Amino acid sequence: METADVVVIGAGFGGLATALRLAELGADVVLCETL
Repeated sequence: METADVVVIGAGFGGLATALRLAELGADVVLCETL
């Protein structure tokens, strides 16, 4: 089973910016988006 520090729901501008910043700070981030 895979683990992550943070799960960001939604890959809009805010979600992408949040995921990128958290990854830059060293968090293991999963970004989820539906089509």
